[in-house]
Amino acid sequence: MNSMTGFGRAEKKTRFGLVSVELSSVNNRFLEYTVRTPRHLNALETSMRELVAEQFSRGKVTILLNVDGSDDASDGYPINRRAVKAYFAQLEKLRGDLKIQQPITISDLLQLPDIASPDRQEADMETVWKAVKPIIAAAIKDMAAMRKREGEAMAKDMRARLAESEKLVGIVEKLTPKVVQAYREKLMARIHELLESPVREGLRLEEEVAYVAERTDVTEECIRFRSHVDQFRQALSQKEPAGKRLNFLLQEMNREVNTIGSKCADVSVSSTVIALKEIIEKLREQAQNVE
Repeated sequence: MNSMTGFGRAEKKTRFGLVSVELSSVNNRFLEYTVRTPRHLNALETSMRELVAEQFSRGKVTILLNVDGSDDASDGYPINRRAVKAYFAQLEKLRGDLKIQQPITISDLLQLPDIASPDRQEADMETVWKAVKPIIAAAIKDMAAMRKREGEAMAKDMRARLAESEKLVGIVEKLTPKVVQAYREKLMARIHELLESPVREGLRLEEEVAYVAERTDVTEECIRFRSHVDQFRQALSQKEPAGKRLNFLLQEMNREVNTIGSKCADVSVSSTVIALKEIIEKLREQAQNVE
């Protein structure tokens, strides 16, 4: 089982410069992306998304790609000599026409457009992707490992809570026969009091009382709850993403507990039901972050 929270990082020096990749993810109902790259590498965004989708199925993933220019690439920002000469000739003529005494400097020329610019237009995106892809894959692997570690820790805690919930259901199962019998006796005593005479065994009235008393029996609900717990454990151990299934099972577990609480209003059972709801709520909080 994997968590949806994680972080991964990788970097490597390439012919295009030092490439660094950072990935972070938080919980989300579906798989969503936020990609931040240098403008000249925007064309790689689709390939980056596809690479992430191969590894993860849920979570909000932020991908940060940065490229620092190579130190030995002296021609990384080439000077457009033809543009410089053309600008200089025109400025000299303009300076003479306007009788400007101040000479034209390099600083003046560098402020003009298209004098110097990064030589990125020649970079083939397919070639860039071949260099960048392994670095992104390494960052993804790093984040996947973190999500797995956190998921394993969550699964361990969830199993402990499931075991505690089974103990509480066991308490309810032990209390139920006594609660049903006590409820039946209470009803019969009340009817005897109203009739001012004992109700003879076998009368339909007593059968109705027995039927009402049996409605407080929660054996079926306890059996279904245990079944949901078993399925929950199986989901924790499966290789496929289990988050959605866990949330569904928690809804069913909560439904059974609510039914137990409504059918059996005994104080001892009610306190156990409250404890069960607390466990389910804690499990729900954790399941929200399961992939």
